Formats: sequence, C-alpha cells, structure tokens
Amino acid sequence: MDFGEVFKDISAGILVTDADFNVVWANTFEEKFYGKPVMDLWAVECHKEENRQKIADFVARFKTGELKSFTKIAFGMVITYSSYFKDGEFAGMVRTRINLPEGSDARETAHYPK
Repeated sequence: MDFGEVFKDISAGILVTDADFNVVWANTFEEKFYGKPVMDLWAVECHKEENRQKIADFVARFKTGELKSFTKIAFGMVITYSSYFKDGEFAGMVRTRINLPEGSDARETAHYPK
C-alpha cells in the first residue's frame, strides 16, 4: 500500500521531516495551509520571519531528545508533533493538523512548551 497516496488528499495535514527538519513529505492540506509548496524546505522556513527563531529552538528540542511529542490547540486545529526513529536514532519529526469541529469551544493552548 502506498501511504503517500492514501494520505495525500485527506482532510488533515501531515508533514514529515528528516533529522535536520527538512520537509521530505507533506500532503495537500499542508501546502494549502501555507499557500506554497513546502517539499525540500527547512521546516522553519514555512513560518513567518518573526517566528522562525522560536520555532527553530522548539524543533531542536526534538533532535536532542528533550521532546518526543507535543500537542497543542491553535488556529482552530489540534496540532501534534512526534519524533520518529530509525535504528534507534532520531530520524525526524511528523506533524499532524486536524481541524476542530465548527463551533468547538476548545481554547488555544501554549504554542510551545516551556
């Protein structure tokens, strides 16, 4: 089964990076969210200039092992970040985005862990 084809056009966002946080796969949801192709970008480059250092510091915590996963509610979505490993070594991160139901009263949470 080709999971890239399965997940390409689903109603949730999926973005996968390598160990250096370069985007190695993203579905249509992610490209529509950012309004541009994201393949081969450094994941931090997907974001506004004023947020890039904060995001670079955040994702670096996955590479050091300080964080293995993080979930937040922001922009009307549940957003998760999860490390993945190959042969016991950090290999990258998977980020998912799922839209909350319309009218949901979920409050935004901290954008980044302290």
